[in-house]
Amino acid sequence: MMNKKQKKQYLKLEKELNHEFRNVHENELTLLDEDFKDDGKLKSSAFARLKDECWYIPYEDEVVIKLPAKYAKNFSKRVRFLASRELSKIKKDRLEACFHGAILFATGILVLGTLSISVFFLDALSEIMFITELFTIFSWVFVWAAVSKFFIDRRETKDQRFTLLQMLSAKIILVESEK
Repeated sequence: MMNKKQKKQYLKLEKELNHEFRNVHENELTLLDEDFKDDGKLKSSAFARLKDECWYIPYEDEVVIKLPAKYAKNFSKRVRFLASRELSKIKKDRLEACFHGAILFATGILVLGTLSISVFFLDALSEIMFITELFTIFSWVFVWAAVSKFFIDRRETKDQRFTLLQMLSAKIILVESEK
């Protein structure tokens, strides 16, 4: 449990942060000289950071990327290259999620169907409640895994895709490097 002194310190720190970054808008992402390689290309780590920061910007807000003017020439091409690679991976992941979901769903329905047919034709199996209940639960686990794979996992990759596309359509503002 937090004591009053800690809470006071945290609230003070929060006020300091708000004051320190009051001129930074939530939709602005800033790149510095250290985000670029010696040849002027954007580092992969800087791209990953941009993508992660862009995740917190609502889709309806325009993303603004501020970068040193001397890196403007290669920036757009490099970002588009890195994003295209990632978009390709996301597309592959979404297709795999569909495929895995279909297999899991088919397996669950097959087990449930087999169990239903078995119980219908074999009266002895209906007497053994443990086995029928176990296979029913087993089949529903597969069905639920399919639903989760298809609806939940695909949603994450869809959000990643649109975050990348939002970042690619960002407004670029060139600033002079700090000396």
